[in-house]
Amino acid sequence: MSKMSPRKFNIEKYDFYVKEYIRKSEEFGKPISCSDLKKEQFNLPDSRWLITHCPNKEVTTWAEFIDWCGFVAKGKIPSKEKTTNLIYRMQSELGRPLMYDDFRGVGCYHPSIKAIRAYWGTINNMKKELGLEIIQESMIDRVLSKDDLDKMIESICVYTKNDGRNFITTSEIDSNRDWLNADSLQRTTKKYYGCNLQSLLENNGISLGKQGCGITFDFDDGERVTSQFEYIFSKYLREFGLKYGIDYLRDVKYSEFIADYNEHMNCDYLIHTSDGDIFIEIAGVISEYKRYFFEGKEITSRKSREKYRVKLSRKQEMLKKNSLHYYILFPCDLTKENIYNILNNDSIGLRKGIESFIKNNIDWTKVFNIGELKYSNEIKWRRKVVDYSEAV
Repeated sequence: MSKMSPRKFNIEKYDFYVKEYIRKSEEFGKPISCSDLKKEQFNLPDSRWLITHCPNKEVTTWAEFIDWCGFVAKGKIPSKEKTTNLIYRMQSELGRPLMYDDFRGVGCYHPSIKAIRAYWGTINNMKKELGLEIIQESMIDRVLSKDDLDKMIESICVYTKNDGRNFITTSEIDSNRDWLNADSLQRTTKKYYGCNLQSLLENNGISLGKQGCGITFDFDDGERVTSQFEYIFSKYLREFGLKYGIDYLRDVKYSEFIADYNEHMNCDYLIHTSDGDIFIEIAGVISEYKRYFFEGKEITSRKSREKYRVKLSRKQEMLKKNSLHYYILFPCDLTKENIYNILNNDSIGLRKGIESFIKNNIDWTKVFNIGELKYSNEIKWRRKVVDYSEAV
C-alpha cells in the first residue's frame, strides 16, 4: 500500500493561511480544532506548522495560536483587555442588555463566564466597571411561580397575536427583557406542567421555532409558510403587489416542469412575471453554509444539513440543465432590493451577484421587527454591516 505524500505549505504564504484559518473558523462558528485542520472542508496546515512559523514567538501552544488569531481558545482565558473588547462587541451585536445566558456556549468571539469570574467576580460587577446596563439585581434566572408563568405565557401570546401572526421564535423571546429566556421558560414549563414550552404555546394557538425555521403561519388567502424566511419572502412579494395563487405559486412539483423527472421534490416558489417564470428556492436550513453550497463542499459537521445540501444541489442542476430562470436564496439575500431586482431586472448577472454575497450572524429578531433586511456601506469584521435603522 502506497503512503500518502506529505502535505507541503509555502512559508511565504503564512499570512494567507492564517487569514484562511480565521475566515473558515468564522464560517464554522467556532475556532477550528487542530484535529480538524487536515479535513477536506478546511485543508489547512497542521497545528505544529502554524505554531512553528508564527511570527509571534511567544505562541508555543495551539491555545495560544487561537488566542493570537483573535479568537477565544478553550482552556485559555483571554486578557482582560481582550475580554472587555469581546463583551462590548457582543453588546453591540445583540443590541440589548447582556444576560447570564449570553455567556454560555462557545464561538469564535464568545467571552466565557469563566473569564468574567476571573476578572470581575460577577456579571454585575463587570457591568458596573464597563458602564453596561444592569437589568436585574441578580443575573441568575428569575424563579417564577405558576401564576407568574401563566401571566408570562399570556403576555407572549398577546404580543404575537397583536402582530397578526401565530408564531414566535426563541430569539424573539430571548431579546425581550420582560420575559425569561426560552431555555429558562422550558425548565419552568416542565416544572409546573410536565411538558415543553412548545406544547404550552401550541395550546394557545402559537407555534415556537428557532430563529428562521420551525414556524407555521397562514395568510388570509390560504398561503402557508413554514419558516420565518419564507414569511419574509412572501411578505415582500405581497408588498410588490403579487397575489398568491395567481402571480406566484408555492410547493410546485419539479415533475410538472422537468420532463425527465418523476419523483416528489417540490420547488418553494414559482413566480409568473411579464418576462417569464422564475423559480425560487429558500435555503434556510443551511443558512450558514452558503459558500459550501455554491462551492460544492460537503458539510461534514451535520448529516441532516449535508443531506439537504445534496438535495438542493440536485434541484439546481435540473434548473440549470433545463435553462430555467431561478435563484437559490439564502437568508442573507432576503433584502427588498434583491427581491425587487429579481422581479424586474432578472438576469444571469444578478443571480451571480447574489450568489457571491456572503453574510452570517444577522439578528433576525431586529430584521423581523423592522420589516426589512438592509446592508450599510460600513465594513466591520471584513463584512458589510447590517443596517438595523428604521426602514423607510
